[in-house]
Amino acid sequence: MSNYLVWNNLDVTTLPNEALLKENVGDLIINLFPLDTPLHQVLGTVDLGGNVFYEQPVDTFSTALINRSSAVFGTTAAQIASDLSNAKPEGFTYVTGTPQYQVKMKACVAEIQGRQFGVSDTNRALQYYGMADRFAYEALKTTQAIVNQFELSMWWSPGTPPEGIDALTSTEDIVRQTQGLVFWIGKSGLQRSKHGLNASNIHRDGHGNDFGDGGGLVPSTLGQAASSWMFDAAGLPLDQGMFKDNLMAQWYSICGRQAGAVGFAGAKIKNLFSQFALTANGPINERTLEAAAKRVVDAVDYYETDFGVVSLNLCRYLNLPQTSTITTSAATEGDTSTTVPWDETMVFIQPRYFKRAVVRPVYMSPIGKTGDFEQGLVRGEQGLLCMNPQGGAGLTNCIP
Repeated sequence: MSNYLVWNNLDVTTLPNEALLKENVGDLIINLFPLDTPLHQVLGTVDLGGNVFYEQPVDTFSTALINRSSAVFGTTAAQIASDLSNAKPEGFTYVTGTPQYQVKMKACVAEIQGRQFGVSDTNRALQYYGMADRFAYEALKTTQAIVNQFELSMWWSPGTPPEGIDALTSTEDIVRQTQGLVFWIGKSGLQRSKHGLNASNIHRDGHGNDFGDGGGLVPSTLGQAASSWMFDAAGLPLDQGMFKDNLMAQWYSICGRQAGAVGFAGAKIKNLFSQFALTANGPINERTLEAAAKRVVDAVDYYETDFGVVSLNLCRYLNLPQTSTITTSAATEGDTSTTVPWDETMVFIQPRYFKRAVVRPVYMSPIGKTGDFEQGLVRGEQGLLCMNPQGGAGLTNCIP
């Protein structure tokens, strides 16, 4: 039990009599492990060690792809000369290469979430069916609510710069807000053609990251190469060609790290994905498969393509009929705003490049009595740590 919790000497993982609670298995698991959520489990956790704002240098994956541009090796004399330029004779004196300055990225801003709760002394004195102490039960449920709020923020929060300045209003913003996964992928790479990749263009995400000039130390081409990829389907339905050509192939050309990627989508996109994946080789019931091999009936959770095997998972925070506005920087048109529907968005990530960063874990503190009520406070401080935005890709505005 990795998330075994003891608050104020109350064992809240066992005090509610789970065997008697009339809840389904999923609720029992949530009660036993209130800190485990789908995104938290996939990403893993790192301790920020007290750093509220986390900075790090980031290598650009695309610099390693310079010599991969040849479709076929040695098809022309010029291409042969280019492909063989790395070979040298004996005794060759090598020239010092150009230093590769990494992009300096403000990778994480931690935010504070909290909620107070109170239980009357009468409620604590009464014997409730299925729970030993009403206070411990409310502490556990409040913890679950706080963790869910953190998970929602790690999907959809637009983020704030670490200096505390609101990027939209240029005014001081005391509230720190982490930048969610969709904004990390969308804001830095929403259809890179919309951003433009010229030297004068500047990309900024909600944490004040400047992908254009790297803070004056990094050539803008390296800064631009740190951008992610996110395709705007503009209302077209998801099909095999769009998935492979407009999402996976573009992502592969940037970083070449697709195998083992984890994908997330709401029910609408998940159904579209399953429809084209199941019919790619003909209707499932018409294939000549052994009965024991017919494991796929109506849904596809793992999909094998030329770019490797990827998984696709239902995500409750990509299943809501809401929208967010992501502002991007175009090369010639200035800033543009793109509406991103939550339930028409699909993202893929390499989990090793995104982590849940914890400054203070979610914990409960008793804060005394107010009249006949026992008061408690559940709070925590954490954010989404992006170790390289190229480790993710997305697709949005995709409707049936």
